[in-house]
Amino acid sequence: MKVLVTGATGFLGTNLVRRLVREGFDIRATGLPGSCTKYIEDLDVEIIPGDITVYDDVKRLVDGMEAVFHVAGDTSFWKRRFDRQRRINVEGAVNVARTCLECGVKRLVHTSTVDALGYNPGGLTDEKWDVYNYGGTGYNYADTKREGELRVLEFSEKGLDVVVISPGSMIGPFDHTLQFGRLFMEMRDGKVPAFLPGGAPWAHVEEVARAHITALEQGKRGERYITGGVSESYETVFRMIAEAVGVKPPRFTMTPFLTVAYGYLMEFLSQFTNKPPELNPGQARYMSVFPRYDSSKAIEELGFRCVPISDMIRDAHTWYVEEGYL
Repeated sequence: MKVLVTGATGFLGTNLVRRLVREGFDIRATGLPGSCTKYIEDLDVEIIPGDITVYDDVKRLVDGMEAVFHVAGDTSFWKRRFDRQRRINVEGAVNVARTCLECGVKRLVHTSTVDALGYNPGGLTDEKWDVYNYGGTGYNYADTKREGELRVLEFSEKGLDVVVISPGSMIGPFDHTLQFGRLFMEMRDGKVPAFLPGGAPWAHVEEVARAHITALEQGKRGERYITGGVSESYETVFRMIAEAVGVKPPRFTMTPFLTVAYGYLMEFLSQFTNKPPELNPGQARYMSVFPRYDSSKAIEELGFRCVPISDMIRDAHTWYVEEGYL
């Protein structure tokens, strides 16, 4: 089967491409011009740079494909990049869905995030949860991913076969964009002064990639699948990372108030450093809560596995060491 993977040069995209190769797919991979292709260029893959916010680029990429994995997204939390983030996460997603419909693509597997659902403060959040409580918090990533997902699902009503995968926070090998790798390095260098107050769902990136492929083959049209994995506090995960890199963990946990205040300070300083802040207020509010997600639907229908966090950290750490990051 001929498949296109957008965002193929990113963390999840790289893992997905490598697994698709092992399973014998005919792959066209794309990422922004200039993005890192080091970890897929040695594979039997057609690599064509492109910008999903440009319709002509998307048309050229999708033409001739039987299926599309739309993995591309902007995870930035720098305020000056919010407009760009909306173009990628919303307009880019619409471009991909529209073009898939026009070109007769058999199925589009759209990568969203559990954050786009919001969360149930009193228990587990499943695919039917319909209270989006990140709105108005300044968490632009979730806002744009939610809008992009909903816009893509509208194309299902127009005849496009769409399946949505909603991952949690991912850890594992080939994190060359340093999604969580940055935390390993900062922990090693003593730059993590405290634990964050909240928690998150954690998934092994290879399991999320595998769930994408199973969704292509077995997912139900118009459905979303949460691949949240294991829910755990930032304190626990940070302690495990500190142990992996051989240093002592932080001594205290920040309060939500201090976390948000720190986010405002970092955002203010970024105006002068011209560098992305370590944290912004929206991300700080997000990291001050502890949402828990129900992955049972993906487990039952896609064979998704909730891998122990210790295994995720071990696999990620091994890769960072082998590649010279640690």
